[in-house]
Amino acid sequence: MKILIANAGSTSFKYKLYDNATVIAQGRLERIGDATSPQRYTEGQSVYETETGLPDYTAAVKAVIHHLSKTVIDSIDDLNAVGFKTVHIRGEAGTLELTEEVLQRMTDYNDLAPAHNPPYIEAIRIFRNLEPNLKLIGLFEAAFHTTIPDYAYIYGLPYHWYETYGVSKYGFHGASHRYVSERIPSLTPRPSRGLRIVSCHLGGSSSLCAIKNGRSLDTTMGFSPQDGVINATRNGSIDPFIIPHGMDKEGLSTDEVRKVLNSESGLLGLSGISGDMRDLREAAASGNDRARLAIDAYCYSVTREIGAMATAIGGIDVIAFAGGIGERSVAVRSQICKSLTHLGIVLDEQRNEAGLAERLISAEGSPAEAYIVMTDEEAIVARAVTEYLETEG
Repeated sequence: MKILIANAGSTSFKYKLYDNATVIAQGRLERIGDATSPQRYTEGQSVYETETGLPDYTAAVKAVIHHLSKTVIDSIDDLNAVGFKTVHIRGEAGTLELTEEVLQRMTDYNDLAPAHNPPYIEAIRIFRNLEPNLKLIGLFEAAFHTTIPDYAYIYGLPYHWYETYGVSKYGFHGASHRYVSERIPSLTPRPSRGLRIVSCHLGGSSSLCAIKNGRSLDTTMGFSPQDGVINATRNGSIDPFIIPHGMDKEGLSTDEVRKVLNSESGLLGLSGISGDMRDLREAAASGNDRARLAIDAYCYSVTREIGAMATAIGGIDVIAFAGGIGERSVAVRSQICKSLTHLGIVLDEQRNEAGLAERLISAEGSPAEAYIVMTDEEAIVARAVTEYLETEG
């Protein structure tokens, strides 16, 4: 069974092609819409790179299908389905065939996930136009969080907002947190029964999840991806009255304040430099105090939320770091773990600095363990799509 997993960004497109759960091809296309668009296509040990311009998303998708048709498939008809790590939809969460009705319900939440829903909807429609009979399946990110109890997902708002508009905690990064929930029991010697994991997906977009017995019991993102940890360009948890106050003082419309909160806040807004942790560390090392402040605020927001997640599951047995920052930033992991000794995390700095990509980084005898996990969201989506095709046809 050949399943193409498509990861759509606003100006980038990544993919992995699975054949019976094995990755046989993958690639990344960037700067879509620019005169030069870096592209990298990989099949096994074979790598092809080009910077041919891709004027739009349709050109990018066609470039991928054209390349795959020359290497590992005969044509788009060889694909059993295209799977998408879809983000937000009104009314439900799970694995869904991406019909026009489902796309409309995604569109209803464009204002809640403006960086995610529109590019996915565009990519899905492009595939549909290329091959109308091709199965298009989405695993929505909130699917893993449907086990969160009602007292944890409900907000202290008029109840009819929940009943009428679905205002409640959805949670995101579900594929990554699910992968962590399945991977950690194979890494730790601790018994899986009752295992309490705090999964930290840290990157340009960051969230935490409280996991017990493999089930999500709470998470930091809420009705939208804006809540919880400070993100690269998104605000994280704030007093909600800041928003109307800022709108009044700055004369902002709802669209304008959404732009501020979504793309001008977070690490970028605090530092005035960048939302990329690598840039901030370099600037802070050169004495830029706002860069230092952004890093410290980010790490504090993570440690604060780790405490909340630990409360949700009655303590911590394992903390897992995943995502671009979680997997690669030695300094951020160190700064976070040094604030967690009261929760039983004792970091081994040498293990933290070097070793296998996926490894234990806590010290021998640490009451709770800390791991780096190389998350694989595409594998989770591919499995969900396969299960859907096998059960729903």
